[in-house]
Formats: sequence, C-alpha cells, structure tokens
Amino acid sequence: MVTPATLRPLSWAAVLSVTAALAFGLPARAHEGNLKDKFEPKAQAQRDARHTAGERALNDAIKDFYAKREFKPLWFDGNGLSPQGRALLAALAKSDEHGIGPATYGMPKLGERAAKANAKEREELEIELTIAFLGYAGDIVAGTVSNPRRVGGTFRDAKRPEAKKLLDDAAAAQDMAKFLDELPPDLRRYKQVQQALAKYREIEKKGGWPRVDAGPTLKIGMKHPRVGQAKRRLVATGELAKIEGDADTFDGALLLAVKKFQLRHGLLDDGNIGAGTVAEMNVSAKERVEQLVINIERRRWLAGYLGDRYIYVNIADHDLKIVEKGHTVYTSRVVVGRPYHETPVFSATMQYIELNPYWNVPYSIATQELLPVIRKVPGYLQSNDYLLLTRMGDNNSAIDPASVDWSRYGPGNFPFQIRQKPGPRNALGTTMFMFPNPHNVFIHDTPIRSIFNLEDRYFSHGCVRVQNPWGLAIFLLKDQDNGQWTKEKIAKVVETKDQTRINLKAPIQVHITYLTAWAEQDGTVHFRKDGYKRDATLRVAMNKVAYAGAR
Repeated sequence: MVTPATLRPLSWAAVLSVTAALAFGLPARAHEGNLKDKFEPKAQAQRDARHTAGERALNDAIKDFYAKREFKPLWFDGNGLSPQGRALLAALAKSDEHGIGPATYGMPKLGERAAKANAKEREELEIELTIAFLGYAGDIVAGTVSNPRRVGGTFRDAKRPEAKKLLDDAAAAQDMAKFLDELPPDLRRYKQVQQALAKYREIEKKGGWPRVDAGPTLKIGMKHPRVGQAKRRLVATGELAKIEGDADTFDGALLLAVKKFQLRHGLLDDGNIGAGTVAEMNVSAKERVEQLVINIERRRWLAGYLGDRYIYVNIADHDLKIVEKGHTVYTSRVVVGRPYHETPVFSATMQYIELNPYWNVPYSIATQELLPVIRKVPGYLQSNDYLLLTRMGDNNSAIDPASVDWSRYGPGNFPFQIRQKPGPRNALGTTMFMFPNPHNVFIHDTPIRSIFNLEDRYFSHGCVRVQNPWGLAIFLLKDQDNGQWTKEKIAKVVETKDQTRINLKAPIQVHITYLTAWAEQDGTVHFRKDGYKRDATLRVAMNKVAYAGAR
C-alpha cells in the first residue's frame, strides 16, 4: 500500500533517477522491448537496491497499475501522445492557475520531449508522465506540502490520495481534461479562489495600485490630495466604479467604497480612512497574489474533511459559520487564541452541549496565572466561585484555600485542581460545546462581552469563545427533543446552576481553519491579517517544494 508521503512529486532529478532504475537498469537491448520489460525481476532487484522505501512503494503502485492493463501505455498511443497524454500535459502547463509553478512537474521540457519522442523514448516518457500525473493530482487534491504539521505544529495534516486510486480513476475517466479539472476539493469554493487569483494577477500585471500617504484620519466632507489617492486606489480593485466630481473631496461615493473595502478586509466599516485602513490599502498587489496562492494551498488541505453539514471556524476571520449543503445557514463572531496561545487547526465531531459547565482550570493557567494572584489576594478563589480540590473532578475533595500555605507551591509541585463553579463569574459562561480532541479545545460562552466588538479578537488561551452561545445551541438542537430547547427553556436550566449535558442526536463536524484570503460566490475577495504569522512559514515550505520539483 502506498502511503500518503510517497505521493509527493519527486524532484526532477529523482524522477529521472527512478525512471533510470526502471528503464536503464536492464541491458541495452531492453530498450528494444516493450513497457513490460521495465518491470521484469532483474530490473526490480536493481531498483530495490538503489532507492528509498517511498520510491519503491511508488514504483510498486505504478508496476501494479501497468500489469493490470497488460502494460498498455496510458499517455501514448500508436500516433504519439494519446488524448489522455495531451490533456495531462495541458493541465501541467497551466498548473500556475493553482498557484503551483509548471516547473514543479518538469514543464515545459517534459512536454517538448513528449511531443517529439520516438517509440523508444515513449517507453521512458510513459513512466515519467505517470509520476508527473501522480505528483500533480496529489498536489491538487491535498496540497503541495504533504505533511503540513511538519511546517508548524498547529497546521492540519492533509489526506493525500493513494497512487492506486488516482491511477485507476484516471484510466477509467472518459474525459481526462474534465477529470483533471474536477480534482480540487470543495470545487466551487476552490474555483472562486482561483478566479480571484487570476483577477489579482491581472491587476499586478497592470502595475498594481497607487499608495495612499499616511496622515490624519480622512472623513466625509474633507478635501485633501490623500482623498484623491484613496479614490484611485479603490478604483483599481473595484470598490469605486470611477472618480466623479472633485477628485480630492471625500464624497458619498467614496464613503460607500471605503465601507466595502473595510468589510472585505475585516475592518470596522465606519467609512473613515484611518491608519488601519490605509495600511491595508497599501498592501501591494504582489503581496495579495502571494496571499491567495498560500490560501489555495490551505483549501487543498481540507480534502476529505468537509461534509454536507458542518461548523466552520476561520481563526483569521474570528468567525463561525454553520454550513448545510454548501450554504451558510448560521453565523456568529468568535474570539480565538492569543498569538502565544494559538488556536490549532483541526477537525473533530461535536457530540454534546453542556449548560452550566464547570471550568476545570488547566494546570498551566492555575500555576502561572492564578497562583500569583492567590498569593497576593486573600479570598480570591472563594470570591470568584473557585473550588480547590485534592482529587481531580471530585467536588467532595474541596478544601478551604485559607488552610493552604501558598508559599510552598509553584509550577513544579502544585498538587491541587482548581475548578470554577457554574454561575455568572464562570470563565466558560453558561454554555459549552464539546467535540473531543487531543488539543482540549472547545467552543464556549464568556462573561466578557465587549471583546466581540473589536476588529482583532485574539484573546483566549486557545479555545473558541462564541458571541451568541444560546443562539448556536438553539440552532443545533432545533430538530431534536420536539423542539423544546427554546431560549426560555435554556434560561430556566441556566437559572438552576445545575450542570446539564445535552447529547446531540445529530452530531456535527467542526472544522477549525486558518484562511487569510478567500472569495465569495459573487466574486467578492476577502483578505485578513495574518495574526499568527503563519503565511510566511507556509510560503517558505511551498517554495522549497517548487524548487525541488524544478531541479
């Protein structure tokens, strides 16, 4: 069985090396034979001695594929390139539409060699084209960075397809061009980002857009040369159709255009051109193109994860959506982890909702944040509804905090569990949404409401705080228990302060993602600030893959 890691496109030097092991490991007369000769036992033995386990597994999959089809070529026929071969080379040539350089797959040289190959050369090129196909298809389905978690511990591991399935599906395809075009995951949204990439590349080719000088906040009615700069900037990306009247006067048309721009960039849409808006306006077209390329890659990591119904949290957008059959049916603002307490990217299944939850304070928070306060403020635990337990999760083991000599304890020898009781002071608020995962991350309410009005909502220790937890609970529970979970019902339960678990009769997938650029169905392109500074790390990893492929 071929493992996902073996489907990374090999560097072109490695492709030639693997092909040489298959094709040139035989005596010279083998070149006068047919494709089957390249997989005879002697060639296999020579190959196994020279190459890595990944290369051997990849070649085993290729050998089994050709053996099943009696070693009939897929990419060539009696007249040269087959329709499948021409479709593959066309796809490789325009892989830049996916943000992947064609050189990654040996283009354009591979195409030039295939177009003029003689019979002997076609046997060698058949294998090279197969390896190029597997690399390309694997990249489009699941991303060029085959192990994203190696790039950063909070990145998602993509589900790369098996070589056998890719080859079998390709051979069975009636229309190879259509088959290749439909490889991307979450096809509609992926295509939307592709279209956005093409649009911004065109803007970049035309010279991008003018900068807006720094200065005091510009507001409607003001007259200043910087207003004209802002108008020209917004014409370039379409928020403003054209400049009418006095170019340097801040008019109503500019106000509406600025608000559109601010909404597209996750800014407060007050219509004023302040420092934050100017900073986003001055991000270059080249940088926006790079941002779209990076986020097309992140789209590919979602392969095999999305379903017909799911909760989708975009960390960079501070936003939660419920999606059903491709349509957003519920939205809410969220708060996510601070840059030094990053919310991880992962998927899990939400199984239950808890009203009046206890907060089991994590050990790191208890010892690093609460302990210094406990030492300084006598009665802090009691006044904030905390229990001090000597046995994990056992309220009966609670002891009086005043009986403890706190000077004896620190991060290395703290023997207690701190647990906060349900109530208005509880850090989890009234509601918690549980989807068991190794990160111990969940969605919950919060008693601190003001932070939801901020543009950048990086304030948690890694969990996701939701603005309207009761609304989310009511939506998730609307089709169970005869619709009894109304706002009034939840309020009554919360009033009791009794911990109450409600199992979801229809568990739902939760996808925690990190996208700093995406496009809507109507063509609107959104960008967000890279709060966790992950874009640069991913760009470096993608460049390494492209460089290796082009060698």
